[in-house]
Amino acid sequence: MKVLLGLVALLCVLALCTILNLASGVFIPLVIAWFMLQVFRPVIDLGRKIKLPPLINLFLVFAVFVSVCYIGIFFFSTQIVAFNRAYNQYYSKLNEMTVETLKALQIPPESIPRINWMDMLGRYLRNIAEVVTALSAKFVLTLVFFMFMLLEAPYLNYKIDRAFSGSNAAKIKNIMSSVSDQISRYLVTLTLISAATGLCAWAALQFVGVELAVGWGVLTFLLNYIPTVGSIIATIPPVLMAMLQFSPSFIQPFVVLVSLGAIQVTIGNILTPKVMGDRLGLSPVVILLSLLLWGTVWGIPGALLSVPIASIIKIVCENFPTVRPIAVMMGSGGKPPISPKSPAKTNNSAEA
Repeated sequence: MKVLLGLVALLCVLALCTILNLASGVFIPLVIAWFMLQVFRPVIDLGRKIKLPPLINLFLVFAVFVSVCYIGIFFFSTQIVAFNRAYNQYYSKLNEMTVETLKALQIPPESIPRINWMDMLGRYLRNIAEVVTALSAKFVLTLVFFMFMLLEAPYLNYKIDRAFSGSNAAKIKNIMSSVSDQISRYLVTLTLISAATGLCAWAALQFVGVELAVGWGVLTFLLNYIPTVGSIIATIPPVLMAMLQFSPSFIQPFVVLVSLGAIQVTIGNILTPKVMGDRLGLSPVVILLSLLLWGTVWGIPGALLSVPIASIIKIVCENFPTVRPIAVMMGSGGKPPISPKSPAKTNNSAEA
């Protein structure tokens, strides 16, 4: 019977993942809107403390959000212009490096069709434009969900008290408060770690003299939100830029590779999983498994949301005795295990 129950549970999990994948166009904006609500919770709480009307508070949150979006769009537009200038400058050098690489591999350049880097870049930009268009459509739906969540937030506790009994209502509000607090701490901690990684990457690139150092630092900051994988991806573009800029010398690209690799290994692959695991009470193995699962179901948005979702599952399991062992196994094991000799000493002292 237990085996059958286990198989049924496995089938339910697979069916749920399939539904989430097929309906990702609705679920991803909904989940992102809820996380946006947690990000802007300090602004919402500030409006409540000074007793602003709900509509004014909503306008304040959207004003902060639009300001952040405007700063981000302005920065990325300037970086795109700088990247276009650098690409036009190093385009001929890129072709020369391709020919030299083929000769080093003893491959006649004539045997391989000439690579048109401009067309290749154009294809990549078109693909990126399609992705941005798809995300923009989801972003509009995300804003709609976010607006309705803001309007609903002031009445949520009242509705819970009316819908459930005293003990059940208190337990539900306790779960929601725990989820909100831990997600807020996670976002703050991850932002600080990502900012430290981006600053270290910018300082290393600026010291070597790599162009677009600020842009590569911001890219490192953003990709660091994807556990493990993002830190690896963030190392590749600056190294390629250094190879183009300092060709034919390989000393500077090697220094960039070693510096960024050391930064990413120290902060991204060793410090981040451990710190984030301790912050949320999650095992590093659970963090990596959650990254693989949600990255498979929802792609890049799932990879970004993998750790908060795992934290929510753990908090919910902690509040129900039947599934509390799952929460224990998901934990980081912060308390050291009891030594086998300790119980014996305790028993002996008790008998004495």
